[in-house]
Amino acid sequence: MSRKRVCLLVILSIYSFSFCQGGASFKKLFSLKPDTFYVHNYQHDLILRIYASQKYSAQTIIDRREDSNLAYRPSNGYVVGLGFNYKFLGINIGTIFPFAKPDISVYGKTKYLDLQSHLYLRAFTVDFYTGYYKGLYLTNSLSVLNRLPAGAAFYTRGDISTYSGGFGVYANLNPQKYSVRAPFLQNEWQKRSAGQPMIGFELYWVSSSADSSFIPSYTTNQNFFDGTDFYKWRFYSLNVTGGYAYTVVIHKRFFIMAGLNGSLGVGEFELTPVEGAKMNRIYPNISLNQKLGIGYHFDKLFVGMSFANFQYFIPTPVKQTAIRWQTGNLRFNIAWRINIKRDIEIRPWKWCSKKNGTS
Repeated sequence: MSRKRVCLLVILSIYSFSFCQGGASFKKLFSLKPDTFYVHNYQHDLILRIYASQKYSAQTIIDRREDSNLAYRPSNGYVVGLGFNYKFLGINIGTIFPFAKPDISVYGKTKYLDLQSHLYLRAFTVDFYTGYYKGLYLTNSLSVLNRLPAGAAFYTRGDISTYSGGFGVYANLNPQKYSVRAPFLQNEWQKRSAGQPMIGFELYWVSSSADSSFIPSYTTNQNFFDGTDFYKWRFYSLNVTGGYAYTVVIHKRFFIMAGLNGSLGVGEFELTPVEGAKMNRIYPNISLNQKLGIGYHFDKLFVGMSFANFQYFIPTPVKQTAIRWQTGNLRFNIAWRINIKRDIEIRPWKWCSKKNGTS
């Protein structure tokens, strides 16, 4: 393992160790109850939902000096499915129906496996991202290219592959009056307007490669990216974050939520030219974590949508250039809340204790 990676792991270990030295006060954070004047808690009810969502992982190659960019995006469709939440457990299962698939002849084909998980605890929010995408299309093809293949609407790259993985941990600093679960899990109800600041850290790694240069040979601007052709890039970074979220509630039932976390960190970026040696640099960078939600609560029915978008802005070794990588999920929900009269134990270790006659 390189010295740079060792340094980053040491920094993360020190940060994590100091973060967990709260002792008893740390444990109290997990036993916090919501202020019922602001938040209804329905975690002991069963939440059933029908949903449609689109996950994505996109990259934009930016040249600030030439005021131009190449915006690559996947052509995956919408997933339609069913899901439920009960206590801390939540599962969603879906599939892409033919009517929700994009036209492959126009946008090309994208193969992908995208696993995202968001843990909305009372005191903390934890975001996990990991994904694999192969096959992108250039959304701004007409403005940045001199020509396109006959009959093509977009420049498509079935050879571009992207791997990503990482997580972010954020402390919620007004957990009793503000619900992070309400817009996304529907097992809480924010009754009155409230907001909260957040602090935390993120650790991410992303790598993208292609069979040939990411920059097409027939770009309108031949000076784009200083004429550097490259077929692979990757980065990893550790960032410290801070932000704020606010939910506006109208007549207790309709809400609009918006949250933004910004971060500053340091990481290594590697660029692999088609010809020549690899270019490695350690750079400061920034990231943005945006979340939006809108919905309406009936007595037991919820209708709404949510949007989570995470993006990094990473400088490259080529002067005045950068790559913006982003991933996220747009989702529409119809959820129904069912009262469960009998408490259902969903902790397997408790089942084992009862069978053994222990408490």
